Amino acid sequence: MDKDSQDVHQELNKLKTKIQEAREQISTMPGISMSPEQQQQQLQNVREQVRTKNKLLQKYRSLCMFDIPKA
Repeated sequence: MDKDSQDVHQELNKLKTKIQEAREQISTMPGISMSPEQQQQQLQNVREQVRTKNKLLQKYRSLCMFDIPKA
């Protein structure tokens, strides 16, 4: 394949466009502006919230407050 061919230039332009789109998507991702340490802290906070909510769900399920209709 000739490096100066039109096909190569078209493919390079497609690749450049895809790379630019990927950069734009990355820049809009939530948390991208945070440091890895901040992201780890946020992850720990969210995991703790999930644990707390799961405990509450288990507590409420054990109280049998909900009547579940039998099929």
